[in-house]
Amino acid sequence: MPYRDDFDAIFGFLNPLPNLTLPQQFLHLFSQNNEHRIVLDNLISLSMVSLTGKFNFVWMIWIGNLGWFFIVFLFWKYSKNNQISFFEFSPILIGMMCLSHYELMTMAMAGVQHYFQVFFCVLSIYFLSTGSLTLALSFFICAIFSSGGGICVVPVIFLYYLSKRDWRNLFISIAVVGLVFLVYFPLLGYVQPAGHPKVLLALKDPLYLITYAFGFLGNIGNTYKFSIGLGIVFTIYLLTRWKFLYAKYPFLLWLTAYLFVTAMTNAITRGGIGIRTGQGSRYTTYSLIFASIVYLTCLLSASSAKIRMRIAAVGLFLSLGIFAYWFAHGQENIAARYEDLESGALQHPSEEYAVGTLQRAVELGYYYPTKTPIPPIDLKAPQ
Repeated sequence: MPYRDDFDAIFGFLNPLPNLTLPQQFLHLFSQNNEHRIVLDNLISLSMVSLTGKFNFVWMIWIGNLGWFFIVFLFWKYSKNNQISFFEFSPILIGMMCLSHYELMTMAMAGVQHYFQVFFCVLSIYFLSTGSLTLALSFFICAIFSSGGGICVVPVIFLYYLSKRDWRNLFISIAVVGLVFLVYFPLLGYVQPAGHPKVLLALKDPLYLITYAFGFLGNIGNTYKFSIGLGIVFTIYLLTRWKFLYAKYPFLLWLTAYLFVTAMTNAITRGGIGIRTGQGSRYTTYSLIFASIVYLTCLLSASSAKIRMRIAAVGLFLSLGIFAYWFAHGQENIAARYEDLESGALQHPSEEYAVGTLQRAVELGYYYPTKTPIPPIDLKAPQ
């Protein structure tokens, strides 16, 4: 069954297609959903219906989760290339598989949008740090057209080439990013979503922004005060190791920079709603990556094999604690969503919109609800 943004992003994309010409359908792929252009979501939805004749929310959820698995696998490949054993990597694996991001694990549209956006951002930074400008910019484009958060890679790319004084690649990056922005905003007709908080409200209080960002980066701690403390501790530690990372492990350094840009961007654009906004389940993905960077930095900077083994043991203990804590909390929230969907009540702020889009999907024959909707709707499956 669809859940909240699924109605707008999936039905809202698929329902108008039969009434559009081929050029209009192509442009419709880039249509705006809230402040994002979710081209990957749209392509997967269209491909699923074109190949099977149906849309399946369970399949979409699993496709979304693949994006997170790819991130974990990328961390493993990077760790393995830097002589980290599977035992030493296990705290990252266990931590990243915790249920803290239950919201994304069980939502079709948001899973594809968020997991793959982060995956493409991480890939962009990985190739940036290994010297491939072409791949770095290519995956940046993939990221920004998966979700608007992909824009957070831009300052990292610019800062990277500024720090290297690589003026040629900096100029190329500025030109490509400028072209992408030209397409993304004016040419495709970007519209500021109504009801979003005013940026100036958050900008009036820099201390609030920084506090919000710390809570965002440490929100694996769940409660916002503990999350802020965790974010501060992690940040201080990485600041003490930045020269070490810059010299030997630039991927980790620039990935950290991306997380800081993301945290501050979220603080500016969402901070006006309230400090607890940064504690959303979906944002724990950034916190888990942040914690993984801290752990890898500890491990890679160990002065002896004995100390390294102790760090791995402590990491394993803490990751099991994180997994156990979120197993209980995540299960509770997943069960609550399951009950909501099982009830048949349409999970959308506008009941009228939800009913209309659902009826249209049934008329077109690509979706039929697996539960009797509440309120009762006259939905006749196509013959």
